[in-house]
Amino acid sequence: MIKANVNWDTFDWAVQGILEHFVKNQRDTRVIYFDGWRGFGASAVLRAVADELTSRGAWPELHIDKVIQIDCSTWKSRRAMQRAIAVELKLDDSVIEIIDKTDEEDDFKGVDEGSRSEIMSVAEVIDQVLRDHKFMVAFHNGSGDYIDLGSFGFPQITLFRSNLILWTFRKRFQGRERYSEIKDKVKNTHLFAFETEYYITRNNILFPVLQKEAAAIAAHYPCMREIDPERIVHCCLYGLFLYLCLPKHLENEWAARASVYWMCDGIIQGDQAWEISAALSKEIKWDLQPSLQDEVRQEFIESSSKNSVSIQRFKNRYFDGQKFYPWITITASNNINPETLQDIRSKNAEASSYFLAPERSSDITLVLSDGLFDQWNNLQVLQLSYCDFSFASPPFIGCQNLRFIGLDHCKDKKEGCKQSDLRKWQFLHSLLVLDLIDTIWYQVFSEDMADLFVNLRELNIVGVYCSHIWGQLQNKIEYVDLSRKRNIKLPSTLRFFRLDDRQPTPQSTPGIELSLKGCMGLESLFLSRISNLTELDLSGTAIRILDFTAMVVEVSGLKRLFLLGCKQLQAIKWDNSGSTIKPDLELLCVDTRSRSKYPQLFVDKNKSPGFLSVHAVIVDARIARSLCALIENSYHVDMHIHVTSSTIYGEVQSEGTYKDSISQLSDHVNMQQQDLISAGQYHDVQLSMVGDVPMQSFPLPPTTMLSRHIEIAQGSHNLESELDDDSPILTLAHLVQGKAESLHVHDLSTITPLPGGQWCCLKWCRIERCPKIEIVFPKHAWNFYGLETAWVSDLLMARCIWSKGSLQYSGSFQNLQHLHLRSCPRLQFVLPVWASSFPDLKTLHVIHCSNLHNIFVLDGDYPEQITVEGVAFPKLTTIHLHDLPMLRQICDVEFKMVAPALETIKIRGCWGLRRLPAVAADGPKPAVEIEKDVWDALEWDGVEADHHPSLFQAPVHSRYYRKKLPRGSVLRYIYGACIGPCT
Repeated sequence: MIKANVNWDTFDWAVQGILEHFVKNQRDTRVIYFDGWRGFGASAVLRAVADELTSRGAWPELHIDKVIQIDCSTWKSRRAMQRAIAVELKLDDSVIEIIDKTDEEDDFKGVDEGSRSEIMSVAEVIDQVLRDHKFMVAFHNGSGDYIDLGSFGFPQITLFRSNLILWTFRKRFQGRERYSEIKDKVKNTHLFAFETEYYITRNNILFPVLQKEAAAIAAHYPCMREIDPERIVHCCLYGLFLYLCLPKHLENEWAARASVYWMCDGIIQGDQAWEISAALSKEIKWDLQPSLQDEVRQEFIESSSKNSVSIQRFKNRYFDGQKFYPWITITASNNINPETLQDIRSKNAEASSYFLAPERSSDITLVLSDGLFDQWNNLQVLQLSYCDFSFASPPFIGCQNLRFIGLDHCKDKKEGCKQSDLRKWQFLHSLLVLDLIDTIWYQVFSEDMADLFVNLRELNIVGVYCSHIWGQLQNKIEYVDLSRKRNIKLPSTLRFFRLDDRQPTPQSTPGIELSLKGCMGLESLFLSRISNLTELDLSGTAIRILDFTAMVVEVSGLKRLFLLGCKQLQAIKWDNSGSTIKPDLELLCVDTRSRSKYPQLFVDKNKSPGFLSVHAVIVDARIARSLCALIENSYHVDMHIHVTSSTIYGEVQSEGTYKDSISQLSDHVNMQQQDLISAGQYHDVQLSMVGDVPMQSFPLPPTTMLSRHIEIAQGSHNLESELDDDSPILTLAHLVQGKAESLHVHDLSTITPLPGGQWCCLKWCRIERCPKIEIVFPKHAWNFYGLETAWVSDLLMARCIWSKGSLQYSGSFQNLQHLHLRSCPRLQFVLPVWASSFPDLKTLHVIHCSNLHNIFVLDGDYPEQITVEGVAFPKLTTIHLHDLPMLRQICDVEFKMVAPALETIKIRGCWGLRRLPAVAADGPKPAVEIEKDVWDALEWDGVEADHHPSLFQAPVHSRYYRKKLPRGSVLRYIYGACIGPCT
């Protein structure tokens, strides 16, 4: 590697120097690293070089086909880098769609953005695009680690090929690492160019860098396409002001609020101000080595000191020296005397951002007089630290344009003082952000103040034990509801909320319940160290990923979590850093459908600890992944999970005194479904033929949801992938086949079968109106030991319910009691048989299955005794078969069916039937309803085989079995005949 200490004292010289000396002369330098001026400005220079090569007609002698800028100055992940490459190369939308889908999938998996790697199929496309081109890459590597572009699809860069890479580690506003710290990371570079001599502020370097970076940032974000880049430069300078002027003990915390400061200061305005400011906060992060920091401070900051008070502001210079920056920081080493306060008041009234703090974090507090900031009409950002003033009449009460108030370790110097006239608090109308850091300003949370916060977007409460605030309002408040007027009414536009208790919570402190319900704009929150927080309600918010490792941390007492109406929710990331998943919840309620109302829920506070209840209505089946980890970690759990977008199912009824009852969910769903059924959904089976003895109606489906119930219905998304039991992660399939006791699947338009695996918990299943399903349970689905009721209806394409070739478990279907099938016209068989007995089967109802040949068929290796003795159904009492024209016998021809307890057998429309079950010779004779032609055509094995007509009661035959005329048809005919002549 060649090292070159270059001497470029302006930005333009650096650009031309790289082009002339290195890019143009590229025989031995295909990979060039530029380190900037003591680490600063490298990224902007690379961008300018690429722009120069891209410009029309420039440097034709280089014969470069493509100039590729990979801007990862702000590092996210290798996946994000691959996306940037795909966008830069203008790859097909199908390629971007692959990245989008993979990212979305990782969102639902809870994969950290920084851990997402490149996609091989996308790398192959990149390789195909670049393989036959001569290209130059400008790579802004913000990762801090060496990255091989070959893994992203770039052809290998060697001295024997004409491609070129120009790259840097430096981020946008960084000038930190020395060569000794990065030399091992650039060892694959042919040339290392760096600059150490020139001052960046005096030689036309700093401002060109800011302008170039501002233009790049604006181009990177769609929300900034219409913004003036000079405003972004202004934000860069605001960030630099904070970096240089804030006291060290407050630098990190206050600098983190930079995006809020410059937005509230009015630099960024308009409908997208919050989005733009949030994006800029990721890009503008100053980090200079000490020598550079001192140089920039000396050049740009004007400092003055008087009576232990230091005032710092930007000098009045900006290109032409005319720009004014109304930002001020004041630090004091002792209390400020009245004369100095008056001087500050008179000389700084034009300030738009004002920061006041002690010089060092200490016991000293700065006493502020009433009305100190009166007439400061331009003041929009006010940050006070360690100040004493009257909370009932704060010194900024006359500042009508305030948009940000930050109070850090501030105290009320006139405790008990009566609050001033509410009309003087109108400044709260314009307030967008309120930060309270270790400051108990309870007056602002009084009910009288609630209607004044009409524009509040962010609320941050840090270091104050919650009950200290709300305890001031009422003698005993256990329910902290920030969405209601009871404490403070937060607007629906609130986008961020922070509550951080820095002090340990006493064990005797009562639990609190926090509600942000209905804050529709809330996208993020931060709750930390609130050990007595027992309930959190985020219903109706815009939370996308709820992360218990980064957003809600150290909340060991949290027992109840509500996420109703959170339609943007994609994942809940639990804290699994220890032996158990945290938090240790007892109740989780999720509903991702769009809702206008968020029902209150009953909470059983006397429930035994360690018992988890999960109630979820999810539109996207991938959210079930977040439920799996929690459910799998709980020994005692009940769950009601509805995968649907329908508003009919999974509704929560309002009932109760403390909160409305979630326990009514199951009953309400049952009643709705029962109403559908009782309205005549199966009335066709109940129609009698003229003169016939009525047949019993088709059994109603099971509706009582068991303690672990899953419903999968219309409007659900991504079922195919989530019902795949081969998935390497826990998905909905795991809950369905491994946890569910009752299962209701209906109205699906997918062809996806239910998952395979061991079905050890299922007690009843109800499958209906899924017109595309061909196989309900695949061949690798097995066990079904606990299954008691199978109710299947209206599967138009189903060829079988259970497939042949299943793992033969001797306990399968040992508890099956009721088997009911209806309207499956392509069904060929129902159950494969490998056991010699169905010991508990009591009722068998099969109707309207026109292609059904057998109900039970032999499968695989079965006991030899089956072919000799048949399959026993010792408890089977009732058989109803209706409209099965292809059915020849209930069991396969290779074995007989033995039903000694049979009481009733009703058959109609089964014209091909040739055999009935064998019955007990010494028991009561079963009653038979059957057409005469079918009865006469039956085949018998004889009395000695318990298979003879004499062992049955005399059959009841239909009187008019040749022509089936429903009563309704006759009445319509008569009615038509009567009214005909009258028209």
